[in-house]
Amino acid sequence: MIRIGKPKSDQRLPLGPGAWLTYREATSVDREAAYRGAREFFKAVKSGASALADFGLDVGDAKALEADEALSSGVSLLVFNVELFMRCVSAWEGIGDENGAPLPLTRENVASLLKDPAFYELISSVLTARLVTLDQEGNASAPSPNGAPAGAPPIAEPATN
Repeated sequence: MIRIGKPKSDQRLPLGPGAWLTYREATSVDREAAYRGAREFFKAVKSGASALADFGLDVGDAKALEADEALSSGVSLLVFNVELFMRCVSAWEGIGDENGAPLPLTRENVASLLKDPAFYELISSVLTARLVTLDQEGNASAPSPNGAPAGAPPIAEPATN
């Protein structure tokens, strides 16, 4: 039985001593919305808006991003993950500035956290775990290796013993 509409409960992800975030796993809707958010970000950068500052990125301007494909790709992935984070994370605790003052859950603060490779890998893998599993499974009705379509009846009688 497939149960549709069963809400997923929030989970807690420990990040370190006294630091954690409350999240839910990303859905396909969240992923598509995050892609759209990243596209909108690049449109804003190209139109001269201060979109880079919204993510705490000091990488130059639109020309710098266009000139460096690797930089553009890295910024795109970061922005995608920030957008996904903002959709799926409902709270965080124990995240503070250099003086220990608690930081609010904003795009700029999330981008700062995700600039750390360890947190980037941990958080992005946890948020997208179900999506990655589904992508890896692929098409459950794929053709069989011998060319017959999946689910097709056998064309030969079983061999006798």
